[in-house]
Amino acid sequence: MKVLSAPERVTLNLTNRCNLDCLYCAVSTTKNAPGDLALEQWKSVIDELARIKVFQLAISGGEPFLYGDLLSILAHIHRYPFRISINTNATLMDEKVLSYLSRSKRLNYIQVSLDGPNAEVHDQIRGRGSFKQLVRGIALLRGYDIPFFYYVVVHKKNQRHIGEMVCFGRSTGASQIAFSTLVPQGNALAHLKELLLPYDDQKQVENEMRRLKNRYPHFVGGTLVQAIEWMDAITRMAGPRNTAGGVNIVTSCGGSISECAIRPDGGVIPCDRLWNYTVGDVKKDSLQSIWRHGQGFKKFRERYRRRIDSFAECRGCAYTDLCRGGCPATPYGLGKGIDGWDPLSCYRVFVGEKECTIPQQDEYYEQAAAH
Repeated sequence: MKVLSAPERVTLNLTNRCNLDCLYCAVSTTKNAPGDLALEQWKSVIDELARIKVFQLAISGGEPFLYGDLLSILAHIHRYPFRISINTNATLMDEKVLSYLSRSKRLNYIQVSLDGPNAEVHDQIRGRGSFKQLVRGIALLRGYDIPFFYYVVVHKKNQRHIGEMVCFGRSTGASQIAFSTLVPQGNALAHLKELLLPYDDQKQVENEMRRLKNRYPHFVGGTLVQAIEWMDAITRMAGPRNTAGGVNIVTSCGGSISECAIRPDGGVIPCDRLWNYTVGDVKKDSLQSIWRHGQGFKKFRERYRRRIDSFAECRGCAYTDLCRGGCPATPYGLGKGIDGWDPLSCYRVFVGEKECTIPQQDEYYEQAAAH
């Protein structure tokens, strides 16, 4: 396993503050908590990221447009040759910021969170009036000719509206619509019963994704589409199997290998999906020191030395030579640590050979929400 001398990409989560309360919010454990890094602290972090030659910065939160010094942050970032992107719910678009970004040569895109093609669906997840505010925000993005795409987490409340969301995305000028699987983390742990897709519904979603990807190959994408394509490729490669083949090493995640994230309070995490898995603090140490020598990162990277069949649920599996190990955020969110099995990325679950073992008992949800 080769670890880069510095991450290629770092996400700067500028603030814990957010104006919405999404049912699957990944940062709910710190939402609206005090202690965001001040402007000068963020500037020092950005200076170091330039010094160690990080290539890309993603600006996120909370909701980054609630960070009072966002324009100053962007101006400081533009002193260096970073490529940048911004993740937002698009409800609080600031025209001064958009005017500045419209002149930027380094903005890759703005990622806009979307949960439905209309207020009836979208507002169920994000709160009343949020879709109307989003539409206003998109109009501003288009007015300033700023590239953007939609990021959609697929769940029970929007699974029947995937095609409509694609049409909405095309009609509003997005460059792409990227679909993702629901990850059991943050607020989602308290709402899994109403959000997580059962097996039959998941199969319907997969078929709809294949249809839409075939019809709009350059517009429909995202990690969910990539996962379906990978599972379909495994089906073509695997064929009938009665015995286990070779065994891969875990290679499924770039967190701590090529990227990491910094929380609003300065905590360093492998990626945004592991919000509570802090491995260092930029208020105490340099990111370079944390990246190269931090015990938290070293422990996390041990996952990449594991054989797939070292997970108890994977022993004897016939597909270990084709598996990459899944996302560590899923077992971590379920209280099983980063070395647990990820049922949402398992090929045997995908084809119905193995049951997805995310518990469905009320007691579990109460415990998971508390965790």
